[in-house]
Amino acid sequence: MNSPITQILAALLLLLSAVKMAMLATRPRAWFGFARWIYRHPEITSRVALMSAALVLWLLVRSGLDIVEILAVCLFMSLLMIAGLAPYAPRLLDWIESQDLRQLTREQGGYVLAWLALLLWGAFILLA
Repeated sequence: MNSPITQILAALLLLLSAVKMAMLATRPRAWFGFARWIYRHPEITSRVALMSAALVLWLLVRSGLDIVEILAVCLFMSLLMIAGLAPYAPRLLDWIESQDLRQLTREQGGYVLAWLALLLWGAFILLA
């Protein structure tokens, strides 16, 4: 299904990805400087990303996709991200284990609740 909304979202991803790849190929330090700027205030970055994700989800549903299709794409993207993060997993896991896990869980509350809501929505549709 190619709706105008999904085409616009895909074009946005292509444009942003092309800029990132061009910057990484030609000026990697500038790209990492930009990334540091984006993550300078992680709580703001997180909120903006969650609001943007909610907007994209709304647009995808309005375009005719259902939550089951969206979750299937999430599985695909999760697997790609696992492949990309796998080389860094030992260091990341060591860092996580050195933290207060209860505090980390509280800090991730909004993210976890968003996933839980999506998963419950998907389960409801699949089981209905």
